[in-house]
Amino acid sequence: MKKVYVLVLIQLLVFGTVSYGAVSDDVYVRKDVFEAKMETMNGKLDMILEQLRELRDEQKAQRKDINSLSNRISELAGRIDGLDKRIDVVEKSVNSRIDGMEKSVNARIDGMEKSVNARIDGLDARVDDLRNDIYLGLVILGIIVSWPKVKKAAQELRKSAPSITLEDVKRLIEENNARLSGKSQV
Repeated sequence: MKKVYVLVLIQLLVFGTVSYGAVSDDVYVRKDVFEAKMETMNGKLDMILEQLRELRDEQKAQRKDINSLSNRISELAGRIDGLDKRIDVVEKSVNSRIDGMEKSVNARIDGMEKSVNARIDGLDARVDDLRNDIYLGLVILGIIVSWPKVKKAAQELRKSAPSITLEDVKRLIEENNARLSGKSQV
């Protein structure tokens, strides 16, 4: 913005004085007044040129700062790209390790599950065998406890039931045959 103001001032001073001088040939200015005005105008121009030099130097310094910042930004962008690549490599490595560990853990869990299931099945079989043994023991104990009563009951049955011999059976058959033959004769 300063450049624009300085440029407008220069144009006003340079073209303003030229147009004043060209307006009419009838106007004459004293030499000392003219020289005084020219000296002030030269002083103002020197001041404007000095300001322009300062602005130019400031712009050069700003350009250097901008260039150094731009280089720094480019350097940082390169480093960030490098870090992104390294992060990708590390992420892939970590993911592959996690996958490997997951597979290993799953395999171990499956193996442990099979082992536990086999042990549980074995324990079930042992419990079934123990139950059968307990039942067998209870049956044997029941037989031992009830044996005297069963023996006594068997003896009583033998005493109360008449013993039939082979001769008794033959005699009964003959009697039955005689009765049947007597009925058929009548």
